[in-house]
Amino acid sequence: MKVLKKTDTYTIYKKRSGRYAVEDALQNIVNGADKINILIEAGIIKQAAIKSLSDTQEEAPTVEEAPAVEEAPTVEEAPTVEEAPAVEEAPAVEEAPAKKD
Repeated sequence: MKVLKKTDTYTIYKKRSGRYAVEDALQNIVNGADKINILIEAGIIKQAAIKSLSDTQEEAPTVEEAPAVEEAPTVEEAPTVEEAPAVEEAPAVEEAPAKKD
């Protein structure tokens, strides 16, 4: 792993796979929203900041009920394809009477 940035509070590494690892001062791996926020602050990734789990529990957004969805009409048995009309045989051509000379 290659050290990208080292501060007093954390160290950011870049793995060979292209992903990032963040280690705190006590050499514990940082994961989740905290890791993403550290990478954003360091300017390594560009993304909207994510609130940590403790913040989201305190400020739980109210969930509005979605409007009721009407059930789709049931599909009846698919209409059968009408058979193609039978090909009528052409009327038999009468042979012309043989000429007698």
